[in-house]
This record gives sequence, structure tokens and C-alpha cells, in this order.
Amino acid sequence: MQKEKANSADAARTDMNSFDVPTNFNWNNEESPLAPLPQNIPGEPLASQAAGTELVSECLRDGLQGTASYPSVDKMLQYLSLLSDFGITYACVGIYPGEAGTLNAKMKELLARMRDEVPSIVPSVLSMCTEESLKWTIECKEIHPGLVSLVFMGTAPSRRLVQGWDLSFIQDKLDTFIRKTVDVGIPVIAGTEHTSQTSPEDVRAIVRTQVEAGAHSVAMADTIGTIRPLGTYRLVRFVRQELEALGMPDVKLEWHGHRDMGNALGNAMMATAAGIDRIHVVSRGVGERSGNASLEEIVLNLAAIEAEAGLPPRWEMRELLPLISFYGDMVDVPAPEHGVLGQRYSHTSSGIHTDAILKAHGLADKARGAKDFVLEDKLREMASTVYSAVNPETVGGTTSVGVSPWSGQSTVKLAYMSSGGDPQKLSSEAIENALARANELGRELTAEELEASYAEASAPHGA
Repeated sequence: MQKEKANSADAARTDMNSFDVPTNFNWNNEESPLAPLPQNIPGEPLASQAAGTELVSECLRDGLQGTASYPSVDKMLQYLSLLSDFGITYACVGIYPGEAGTLNAKMKELLARMRDEVPSIVPSVLSMCTEESLKWTIECKEIHPGLVSLVFMGTAPSRRLVQGWDLSFIQDKLDTFIRKTVDVGIPVIAGTEHTSQTSPEDVRAIVRTQVEAGAHSVAMADTIGTIRPLGTYRLVRFVRQELEALGMPDVKLEWHGHRDMGNALGNAMMATAAGIDRIHVVSRGVGERSGNASLEEIVLNLAAIEAEAGLPPRWEMRELLPLISFYGDMVDVPAPEHGVLGQRYSHTSSGIHTDAILKAHGLADKARGAKDFVLEDKLREMASTVYSAVNPETVGGTTSVGVSPWSGQSTVKLAYMSSGGDPQKLSSEAIENALARANELGRELTAEELEASYAEASAPHGA
């Protein structure tokens, strides 16, 4: 008996030793005659490309998969209203939840209320290639007539290995369920997970299957954030060229990226330059693992490219900070200290910086005194951007100034002005008092400590 067990174990080891683990394709550097590596890629998208790219909010789907709890339907409706006011009209709001009763009920309640309360938003849900998922999607469509379905499967060799799938199985499933979904009147976005790890040959075969089955859009996903900008440009151009070769140039292309290696923004820019139609985003970049492509980062960059070309703004930019702040509060993910529109994005305590800012305000005051209000406005804007790429007023925020050991007299004056005071009326004693306290503590003063230092300086001696 023991000998039989030993023989069985030896056989298992032999099987494992001969097991051939497939390699995922690397679009960043792996050669392929079908999709040659580009010798040059653009530095950034053209203004016309930026203006032609729409955003799809994944905030209430993929974003929530990176948070500890699911928000209330009321909060999600408020957020969708903010999205609509900002200028985003596409939002993915669910994925087939299996037997999860509570999640299922919330998604369907959200769709019902979207239909009645936020009709400007086009909702989409993710549907797997199963009869149960299709049935659920049809139920969602009955609730919200404007529903779109993203029908998807994993396609990378590693994913196929663990699932026990081959390419023909994936094609058959996609063909079957895209056709079934289209046949019941639901528009289909055809998706592949791990597109950025799937070979050009397989991508070509899958895309053909998807569009011939009736998909009006093809979504490519960098599911684990492994691709870089060159690879993104290469992949998107390849799929665009394949669609043109199929005689289907009007099929839309969508990009879904993650931040695992910090390339989500660069990838989104290269996807745009390569001909993408829609980019999936999440406020604050929230999401599973390192998160999704950040709504605010992509909006700020696309808006800047468009503005530099003299194009009219597409988004209500003054609503940007309130929008992402609401989302952070809703999902209980605090804004980072640093990073794009982080807590300190408009904050400074450096004396070198505040000196330039304060002098710019001084020039603006002189322009106002001369009644040159156009010049004053330009100088006020310069004061907000002389040490910042983002003027806080343009995104719904305010300038913030602190006093720290890095500060100088200009810092205390600017901090006083930012809190509504007149820096000309601030005594030298109050200024020195604030600087001395910051140096004594070895850190930035709190707002209360700064106010106290002003008060101490103005208090009667001996009081």
C-alpha cells in the first residue's frame, strides 16, 4: 500500500515537472510581426483628440471594490447628480453580484432612482458570459430602459490556465452572450479582462468575435496595471487598425486602467493619442489594490490641453474639488496629504514661495488703485499660480497658507491675508511672535496657535 502511494506521488511530481506554464504577452517590449513595436510615440494627445475623449465614471462599480463598505443609495444618487452637474454622462454602477441579496437590491434600487432622478446619466453594468448574469442584466434593463451592458471575459494566458479555458471557448462564450444581450435590446460594450497581457493574435481574434456578434464598443483593460505608455499606445493603435480592417471604424474604443505601477495617467494620455473614445475613471483613483485611473488627474490634463488650444471647457471645473471630496467622504477614503488635489495641493509655508505670492498680490493692488481691473485680474491669477500648477479658484478650492520653521515675514502676512485680515495692519511684533513660536515648536503652527500668536502680540503689555 505504501509503495502504491509513493508511486502515485512520483507520478504527480512528474506531471507537475512537465507542466508548461503559459507566458502572458508583454505589450511594452515583446516583439510581434502582427503588431510591431512603435519606433516613436506622441508626447501627448492633440487637442482635437483630447476634446473627443469622453469619460466613464467607474466610481460606483470598480471604485467600490476597493472600499470597506457599500454606500447608501441616497449617497450614491447625490454623487451621480454631482457627476451630471460636472459634465460626465456615463457611469458604470454595478456588476452581476451572484446570490448577494443586499448588493443586488441596492444596485436595482439605484437604477430605479437613476431613471427617475438623474436621467442625464447613462448607466452600464458588467455582465459575465453566463445565463445567470444575462438574466440579471435583463432585470436591470427592465428597471432602467437606458441600460448598457459590458459583457466580458478574462483572456490572458495566465487567466485561461487557472480557469481551464482555451481561446475557442472564450470566443464561443463572448459570441453567444453578446448576441443574446443585443437580441433582447441591450447595447453591448464588449470587454476583455487582462487585455494588456493578451497576445496580438488573440486580441485580433477576440475583437473580431466581439464586433461581429454586435458589440458597438470594445473595452480594453489593463486589469493589473502592468502596461506602460508605449505599450498602451501600441495596443490601442493595433485594435483601432483591426476595426478599420474589418470595415468597422465607427465601433467605439474604451480604456480601463489601474495604478499599480503609477502609469494610469500616462497610459490614459497615450490611449487618447492612439484613438481611444472613452476612458474609465474613479474619483481620487480609488479602487482595488493601488486603485483606478484618477478622474481628477485625467480631467486636469485633458482640460489643460483643450484650453491651450482655445477650445471651450467641457466640464464645470469649479465643481471638481467638491465632486471628488464628496466621493472620498462617501466611501470613507480620506484625501491624501499630497498628490493631485490632495489636502495640501494649494498649501504652502515656504518663505521663498510666499514672498513671490505676496508681491504678486501687491502688484494687483496697485493695478486696482489705477483702476486697471483687467490687469488686476491677471495679476491675481498669477498670484495663485506663481507657485502652483492649479489655481484653487478654478477647481472650487481656496489658497491655504501656514507658518512653519520654513517661513518668513511674507508667510505670516500672507497667512493673515488668507484668513481675511489686512497684512498692512499686522504689527512687526505679531509677525516675529508667530515665527518665533513656529521655530520653537519645530513644526507648522495650527490655525489656533497662529491666531493665538497674533492675539498675544496685540494684547496690552502687563495685562
